Amino acid sequence: MQRERIAEGIYVFTCERYFEVTAGVIVTTEGVIVIDTFPFPAESQALREFAESQRAGPIRYVVLTHSHGDHSYGSFLFPEADFVAQDACRRLMQKFGQAALERAKQETPELAPVHLRLPNITIAGQGGIHLGNRSLDLIHVPGHTPDGLAVYVREEKVLFAGDAVMPIPYLPHGDPEEFIQTLRRLKKLGGDHLVQGHGRPLLRGEVDEVLDQNIAYIKQVQKRVQALVEKGAPPEALATITLESCGMSRMPLGGLVDQLHRANLLFLYQRFRQGTAPQGET
Repeated sequence: MQRERIAEGIYVFTCERYFEVTAGVIVTTEGVIVIDTFPFPAESQALREFAESQRAGPIRYVVLTHSHGDHSYGSFLFPEADFVAQDACRRLMQKFGQAALERAKQETPELAPVHLRLPNITIAGQGGIHLGNRSLDLIHVPGHTPDGLAVYVREEKVLFAGDAVMPIPYLPHGDPEEFIQTLRRLKKLGGDHLVQGHGRPLLRGEVDEVLDQNIAYIKQVQKRVQALVEKGAPPEALATITLESCGMSRMPLGGLVDQLHRANLLFLYQRFRQGTAPQGET
């Protein structure tokens, strides 16, 4: 697990074992705030131990950017902290979370100690946390999922975007048009650092370029997949829509982006065939 200090008292952790998923620790004068956890208990325990080592007081909050297990499974290791999320996150975890966790445990025995923890503080739309010397804006960012929540640290202008920003937008659990609107709103925030849900943090000079690139990607894959569907092309024709032809690199996340791209194409193909975009939980 990698650790990087991106501002005074603000740290980003990256799990190298699972697609470079990220989590954060924000140290305040009255305690610690954790942004997301990791899928594997050992990594989440290391995150907890680092937060405690800062000797800044108790871990007061764990803020969840969305309900998916790679960000939420470690939350059971922070029983004393309030667990904060968008209210749709709690509903999705209640509906899908236990069954998804049981499937994950069958595939990954290391998850055996994990038990589902539901948020005890939920917000509708926007919210905020003020703790000690830090003020955090909690921003609803649907698109990747309906329950996306970004965290903006005002004083240091650091944005934890969750999976609303990744090296490639991942569409199958959300809505492409909402995704585009979210990325446009995040661009208006500015900021000195943007922490992606997966992959390395972005510096100020990179943020606008990456957000514009992700918006352009969503628009292009929608247009090209729709054109194939209107021609009556079979799903095999999706292979003609390569990652590079959509302006994206296949290098990030150890090459996983190509797998995500193919999943996006199939999702859009089914969406345009059916005229609907199903939303759900993994």
